[in-house]
Amino acid sequence: MSYSKKLKLYGFSSLILTTFLWGTSFAFIKLSVGVVSPYAYVFTRTLLASIMLLPFVALKALSGSIDYTSLKRGFIVGLTYSTGLVLQGAGTAYIDPSTSAFITGLSTLHVHLYSSLIKRRYSWIDGVALFIALLGLYTISTPSGGLGVGELLVLAGTFMWALQIILISQYSYSSMLEFLFGTFLAGTIYGVATPFTGLHMATETWLYIAYLALVCSIGATFFQVLGQRYVSEATAAIIFLLEPVFATIFSIAIGLEAITTYKVVGGALILSSLYLALYSELKTR
Repeated sequence: MSYSKKLKLYGFSSLILTTFLWGTSFAFIKLSVGVVSPYAYVFTRTLLASIMLLPFVALKALSGSIDYTSLKRGFIVGLTYSTGLVLQGAGTAYIDPSTSAFITGLSTLHVHLYSSLIKRRYSWIDGVALFIALLGLYTISTPSGGLGVGELLVLAGTFMWALQIILISQYSYSSMLEFLFGTFLAGTIYGVATPFTGLHMATETWLYIAYLALVCSIGATFFQVLGQRYVSEATAAIIFLLEPVFATIFSIAIGLEAITTYKVVGGALILSSLYLALYSELKTR
């Protein structure tokens, strides 16, 4: 196997890990936004992530080695990331985690449109993989009830998630620490809409959001940036559709949802689409 293919497999694996970490987030988001406002949730999550990274950024600044270009790029990506979080969090307060995951997964469609119409780097295999993945996404989630307030809010967030994936593909070789810090620092702007009284939360809620900040923000974004260095945005978007699979498994594990035939079949379809996406990545790019 060539070195470039090994790097693509490394990136593929890194993005699967990203998706697994994201998949554990939906249940904690649901539990958090049931207690605090979406603005307070995003502000607290990104603030905690920024604080966790601040000592390392301060050391680089004191040594004069900080990369301000990467910091700026991260801030730009962070604006899309945090706005997506606000919309997702607000919508998830009204709907169940798997429906939120299904709608969030539609960001893949936006990314593929970008790859085919703007970049013009698209194959028929990508199209088949997208169709199978979206079919699996619909099957595993079995959304019902039409488009309510929650669904529309999460749907609006999909455009932010798609833009984040595209921008990370362009900025993936930035200095990782500064890029991550800039990404989460941008989210703290939502503190303007968060009165101090809105941050009075039970210890349990603080623990939920601390987990989201450390694991689902810092950890997942680190592996996302790393993976997108070697894998195209179209393939990355397909991989990210594993998120509702992991979200459903995690929700079942903690008792928020029950296992069904639809979820099993949908998960199998999404896994099949991953094989096609990897084949396309290795053969056509």
